[in-house]
Amino acid sequence: MEFKEAIKERYSCRNYNAKTLDKKVLDEVLEAGRLSPSSLGLETWKFVVIRDTKRKAEISKIANNQAQVAQCAAIIAVLARLDFVEYFESKLRKRKMSEAEIQARLSYRSFLEKMNPQEKIAYAREQCFLALGNLANCAASLGVRSCIIGGMDNAKLDEYLKLDTSKFKSVVLLTLGYSDEAIPPKVRFDFDEIVEYQD
Repeated sequence: MEFKEAIKERYSCRNYNAKTLDKKVLDEVLEAGRLSPSSLGLETWKFVVIRDTKRKAEISKIANNQAQVAQCAAIIAVLARLDFVEYFESKLRKRKMSEAEIQARLSYRSFLEKMNPQEKIAYAREQCFLALGNLANCAASLGVRSCIIGGMDNAKLDEYLKLDTSKFKSVVLLTLGYSDEAIPPKVRFDFDEIVEYQD
């Protein structure tokens, strides 16, 4: 599907059918998330996939009993990765850059090191939402419906997923699957209402 058509057809699906999601399709969606842009190329995310029926139902309770969480074919839990200071230099050195370019970029280390725990979470979360957009739009391009779930008890989800919260914290869920419902028309502000050129 063309990108423009995919983003027009993406919507928050709340009624999934029982059709399963092929792992090859799911992996393609996850790959789109993996290839997302991120600040300093740090990729401050991790994707945890849940397909088990019992576990989806348990996560649904953590997500305010939203039915689509239990109904869907798969849940992608998007986690913020908080240990980015530790791997910043090693990851940077994997890129094909001159030593001068690497040293110039290493100057950002002090910016990262000065962050307090709340600032680290905020910084990592911002990158996660870049990946989330790619995950959802890629799914739409493959004919897979999705729903972005932000309404949940993150502390309970962190505990449920057995996260080391010094390194990872849950940010958002993306449910995926198929549906028999008609795709609703997209309602958005007009282009001129949200775009302003200041040439």
